[in-house]
Amino acid sequence: MIKFFRHIRKNLMETGKTGKYLKYAIGEIILVVIGILIALSINNWQQEKQNIKLEQRYIKDLVNDLKKDSVNLHILYIDAVLSANAKDSIYKVFHQPEYQLDSLPAYFKLQWNPYKIFSPSTSTIDEMKSSSDLEVIRNDAQRKQIVSIYYKYELFLQDENLYREATREIFATAKSGLKNIQKPTSDEIKLLLQDQRLENTIRTNFAKGRVKSIANIADECNSLLKVLGKK
Repeated sequence: MIKFFRHIRKNLMETGKTGKYLKYAIGEIILVVIGILIALSINNWQQEKQNIKLEQRYIKDLVNDLKKDSVNLHILYIDAVLSANAKDSIYKVFHQPEYQLDSLPAYFKLQWNPYKIFSPSTSTIDEMKSSSDLEVIRNDAQRKQIVSIYYKYELFLQDENLYREATREIFATAKSGLKNIQKPTSDEIKLLLQDQRLENTIRTNFAKGRVKSIANIADECNSLLKVLGKK
């Protein structure tokens, strides 16, 4: 094809048909430009098709990650509610040593026992960030919501660290004041609860706030899960 066009150009130049040659040259340039535009269009179409497939794969993986997070947050919430309710019962013992509470040892242990640590599933979002693929999520609102949930996870984990520090303080005080921290008696605990340091620590151990914090982040997770699950 190239040889054919060259042959035409050569004939036009040799016969001195300059006007026709210029028209032909312009036409050839237009054909080249059209060819380039068609090639770019095909390339863009193929790239868009690949991006759509990549978006679908990322959304599917994000949904799987968020489902795991939702289950773990639900378990965390149940444990937090138990701890917060136990804290309410312990309040009654602070200045009422005569108050009878058969479950006091169990309730007291809930204030310092190691609790489940939330570890969000971030493999998909990490891949998207490292590959600079966040933009393949075409819906701006959804993309912002995806980025937002993982940022809120980070803030939530910071709050969890504060709560963990409070439980360590309770544990340290309990360990120093009980003969057997694993099997304390109600009388021992009542005596220990008269320690103002322990009372202050239990009062400010974020148990109530933690329940609300877990509920809020779980709602955020489920909200995004519902949005992405519709795609």
